Amino acid sequence: MIPKPPRDPADAAPSMKNDRPILEIASTSAAGPRGTPGSRRKEAHRTEASALIGQTLSGRYRIDRLLGEGGMGAVYEAEHTHMRKRLAVKVLHQEMSHLPEVVARFEREAMAAAHIDHPNVAAATDFGMLEDGSFFLALEYVEGHSLRDIVAQGRLELGRALHIVSQMAQALHRAHALGIVHRDLKPENVMLVDREGDPDFVKVLDFGIAKVPVGELASEEPAASAASGAPKILTQMGMVYGTPEYMAPEQALGQSVDARADLYAVGVMLYEMLCGTRPFDHDSKVSLLGMHVTARVPPFAERCPEALVPPEVEAIVMRLMKKEATERFDDARELYETVTSVEGVLVERQRIEPRGVVPVLGGGPSTSAPNYPATARVGSPSNANPSLVRASLASSPARVNEESGGIRLGIPPSNTARYATIAAALIAILSLVALGAVIANRAHLRTASNVLADGSAAAPSSSVDDLDGVESSVDDRIVAALASIDKGDYGTGIATLTTLEPQEMSRADVHRALLKAYLATGASNDAMREVGLLVKADPTAASDPKVLEDVRNAAIGKGDSADEAFALLETSLGTVGIDELYDIAYAQWASEYPAASGRAQKALSQADVRARGTPAVQVTIELRAAGSCDRKHALLQRAADVGNSRTLAILKAYTPTRGCGFLSARDCWPCMHKDGSLAKTIAAIDERTPKK
Repeated sequence: MIPKPPRDPADAAPSMKNDRPILEIASTSAAGPRGTPGSRRKEAHRTEASALIGQTLSGRYRIDRLLGEGGMGAVYEAEHTHMRKRLAVKVLHQEMSHLPEVVARFEREAMAAAHIDHPNVAAATDFGMLEDGSFFLALEYVEGHSLRDIVAQGRLELGRALHIVSQMAQALHRAHALGIVHRDLKPENVMLVDREGDPDFVKVLDFGIAKVPVGELASEEPAASAASGAPKILTQMGMVYGTPEYMAPEQALGQSVDARADLYAVGVMLYEMLCGTRPFDHDSKVSLLGMHVTARVPPFAERCPEALVPPEVEAIVMRLMKKEATERFDDARELYETVTSVEGVLVERQRIEPRGVVPVLGGGPSTSAPNYPATARVGSPSNANPSLVRASLASSPARVNEESGGIRLGIPPSNTARYATIAAALIAILSLVALGAVIANRAHLRTASNVLADGSAAAPSSSVDDLDGVESSVDDRIVAALASIDKGDYGTGIATLTTLEPQEMSRADVHRALLKAYLATGASNDAMREVGLLVKADPTAASDPKVLEDVRNAAIGKGDSADEAFALLETSLGTVGIDELYDIAYAQWASEYPAASGRAQKALSQADVRARGTPAVQVTIELRAAGSCDRKHALLQRAADVGNSRTLAILKAYTPTRGCGFLSARDCWPCMHKDGSLAKTIAAIDERTPKK
């Protein structure tokens, strides 16, 4: 069993001395006056961090410069020497790598960032152990400004704030779908970068204290977790994790949290973006936590009347910050759809400017941000601060109070690593020998078959035995190829699987493996072809979230596989494909990918494509297309009968009885309000829609 480190008195209870996370405060006191053990340790860490500059880690990451350093580790700008790609590399201090709790937190960050795989989340690409026993984590390198820096300069323009929140909702939707709860969302962990003409493209960072369902994301229990007897969910009842200023009531009380705790933090951030100040502030962190648990959320008119926040937007904030998690949005998707609908209403009222398409060099379209006032934009890439200089590095083992756990490292200590390398080489050699034997045996059988066809010879008496041997060898080849792909040896796996006979290629596991390999090697056209073949072999794959995500990414991307991806969505993937088309056209991805949105809208305008969707998505599309109040009113009964959460998001945008036009008191949809049919329809769908 891995021994637990001795507990400091500081470990007994979370400290709350300043605005940083509860788990990130111990490092301040650890430094100490000059000459104290804390200061000597800090100097040793600085020396250790500087020593890595110029070295190549794990045979591929050349360390170019130090970006930031703290009590837990250091972050460097690095270059992948083979791919010539810039990355950020986090390295734990060597002494920290011997503490299971610290390693567990590092593993958790690696697992969460690696599995979420979303444009609005900073991705992890590698994790492992160095020769000296230190652990490292390779991350996407992101330059920009933290939302903290932006908010510090004053209130954000309304449209800009909603645009940022809609992207955060998209990132959370992906994380929550995997069972990952961030638990420390705050402006410091939200970076705004300039991407494709959008200066406010969101990147969510730092899943160091995330709640991660290890058992679902890894095939084996983590080594540290297995040794310490920790539960597979890396959390512990009664412990308080996070940042007090953004902490949900249930989180402040040390209760179990779910995705709705992250939504509460989004509500606090949206309040701060629009108001310029947080809803609750207090010098005492304990008092601040109590305010989140019991205090009324002050209306914007009370806290910042000059902000002129529209009632629809204030309603979103107040719902996000409900004391009871069950009264908040059901999930991040519902939040995104609601924000998108409200944005549409505000554009009609001319309160915000629409996000449009602008020409770029080469004639292609690009997403553009609204034309915000100059004061709303901050900085430029040329003077941007590296995003991965994280405050989370300024930590000590006293902060980490959870049970050990995380993904399995896959890197045994010293001698075992050599044995594993030798074993892998032997397996590769044996696989090649087996492959050669199979090819020779298959050639022999084909020759015998040709002789029989000519009628010049008879089959040998052992032909049945030979056939049995080939069948067994083919299975072995497939197993070996799947193992190669799982290990990242995509070339070997592809070369083996693509030489199979047609009847052998009908296996679903073969197409899943080839899909993974083609995506990893950038062969997106081949990947989309494999999706079609996979769905033929296993129709249930059409509902696989990962398969859908792969197709969606190809559809919204700029690569040459968009045609194949749209064809899959329109035909092969059935009702779930039409649902994805709707989200690209109107909901979750529309604002970020206008070109793909326009193409999806065009596809859904075709009757034969629309007919493949569920009744719910069909009536939702018709509600969008209906131009007059009377035409929308005529669809309400169908919506009440078959509508779903997508329909609900559309209908709720019609609920205000005033505000048609700029600062107008006129009712925009009088025929839908006069007989109460809109309210009845919303209630009917609400009652039928499952609550999470």
